[in-house]
Amino acid sequence: MSTLVVLGYPSEQEAKSAYQKILELDKNLIVSLQSIAVVAKRADGKYDVVTPGSAVGTSAVWGLFWGTLFGLLFFVPVFGAALGAGVGALTGLIAKRGVDKDFQERVRNLLSTDDCAAVFMVVDEMTTDKFIEAVKPFGGEVLQTSLSFKDEEELKHALFKE
Repeated sequence: MSTLVVLGYPSEQEAKSAYQKILELDKNLIVSLQSIAVVAKRADGKYDVVTPGSAVGTSAVWGLFWGTLFGLLFFVPVFGAALGAGVGALTGLIAKRGVDKDFQERVRNLLSTDDCAAVFMVVDEMTTDKFIEAVKPFGGEVLQTSLSFKDEEELKHALFKE
């Protein structure tokens, strides 16, 4: 089972610092990341993915997943809007499979102030106590939702079909 974890920070710099630490934790096997991204909210109300070049989860499938998820959460167009009706179906599937309306609203509230940011991660597993101890100095607010194996497989199947 995978878990979508969102760590919210009052500034982009704090989120990027936490992001770098999480990449170290992945290398040290404290967390097993499928993918990771940083999203920042700008003063004009727009959202940007500001992930500094990561080797974790950079495939086209993860790009589509993040694009669809961020579109669902922040009402922003999915990268390459020409992807068509399949994206609408994928958005519905993500919403149905663990990213419910309550979670969506909590993420929006987490990123409600200008110039704030969040680290989004899809995690296979982690040594929770070591992870918490390592990211504690960065502060932040934590949200998470779990995807069952069945839900995860349905999402992967839908992503690969696109």
